[in-house]
Amino acid sequence: MLHTREFSSFAVIFENRKMVKSRETLNQVLSLMTVLLNELSLGLGSGWIAPTLKLLRTSAVGNLVLTMEECSWIASLDHFGKIFGAILAAIFLDITGRKNLLMYCALLFFLQWVLILFGNSAMVLYIARIAFGVAFGINDGTNSVYLGENSSPLIRGIFGAVAISLNFLGLMAEIALGTYASYRTTAAVNTAITFLCVLSVFWMKEPVQYLIMRGKYQKAEKNFLWLRGVTDVSQVKSEFEKITQNVHSENTKKSSIRTVLTSRANYKSVTIMFVIYALAASTGYYPIISFASLFFTETNMLTADELTILIGVFQFVIISSTSIIVDRFPRRTIIMVSFSCIALVHAGTALIYYVHHNIVPVPYFPWLIFIGVSLFVGLHAFVYPAIFLIRSELFPLSIKAIGGCISVVGYAALSFLTTKMFLYIYQFYGFYLNFLIFSAISLLLVLYVYWVLPETRNKSLVEIQEDLERKK
Repeated sequence: MLHTREFSSFAVIFENRKMVKSRETLNQVLSLMTVLLNELSLGLGSGWIAPTLKLLRTSAVGNLVLTMEECSWIASLDHFGKIFGAILAAIFLDITGRKNLLMYCALLFFLQWVLILFGNSAMVLYIARIAFGVAFGINDGTNSVYLGENSSPLIRGIFGAVAISLNFLGLMAEIALGTYASYRTTAAVNTAITFLCVLSVFWMKEPVQYLIMRGKYQKAEKNFLWLRGVTDVSQVKSEFEKITQNVHSENTKKSSIRTVLTSRANYKSVTIMFVIYALAASTGYYPIISFASLFFTETNMLTADELTILIGVFQFVIISSTSIIVDRFPRRTIIMVSFSCIALVHAGTALIYYVHHNIVPVPYFPWLIFIGVSLFVGLHAFVYPAIFLIRSELFPLSIKAIGGCISVVGYAALSFLTTKMFLYIYQFYGFYLNFLIFSAISLLLVLYVYWVLPETRNKSLVEIQEDLERKK
């Protein structure tokens, strides 16, 4: 009888823990819905460019027909807006809170599509793309912080992988939608999706860390209980106290430019990430994705738009698998090998373009260009999570906001420059020179990582900072 009673007691405890775990997971999924839908919105906004620019160049949408100059502005202005968004995130992350910033992102994504749906001029499209860029920058500086603070350690990696995959899923889906649906239909569908993103704000919970920082302990405790799926504070008292102590400790390390400049390790980590992000942005991802349908020559089997869709599918498949395996290899190795391969691919693509247009027609030219571009976007998708992880590991907690801001500003500025210059270089010299420049920058990035970047995999933040102090 005693054994039966003990077994029954254990069964009840196990069942209760299972129910709490399920409720905890469900609550955290609900709280992160805006983060996940914002990532989907990012993909939609990024994928809209490729099929739409070709449409606006070749046929009238209402009274709207764009020049090549206007196309280059529409493709690049979102990166200009991203600079301001990253700065806003760094300034207001600890003032307005993570929840409010992500809510503003959702509203800006929605505003972009409303402007595109009802606007009928290049100027309206400029404003829409700047709004998208500002949302992009704010989201990039906020979503990882919110996700890290509002999810349990055991499922944090899963949520991160899902968020990255949704970004690329949105890009792939948008290329297909923009190819086969009309301009207005595409805008209407995207408006509806981003409106759902706005509605999802209802389930968001301000992270406990921010509430403690602002002295709102009662609300912090209430949110923490809900996120953990329990009603009794004694069940999570120890964990809550540890978070409180950590926040109080970090409050003594104010993040500022002075914090960065007065510490050798901080200065080096920010410099390293700024250079890596700036060089990575200069290897051609955004201009190639934006103008893919413009420089793909029609093949005997598929149109340029259909080839662009295949690239989106390929990229999504790569990013979905990479998120699982990237943590099993050294970060430096992944970055150096990936960008070495990118340099070779770009050089090969440049050679094919040059030979075909200046020496002799190359057999299967459209398919060779398609293969070159596909390999590049696949390698970019493969290396993307490694660069993201490096950024999260290299910065100590005291400078994560300002360090992330500086990195994103570098990435956005160079993305804007390379996208804006892409068509100019093509018009005066040809596509081959663009790819040759991208190849040289990829090699420069490999050399920089080899000489400067310390390995961060399987190292604590303290060990990483010690490496930065020693490494010349």
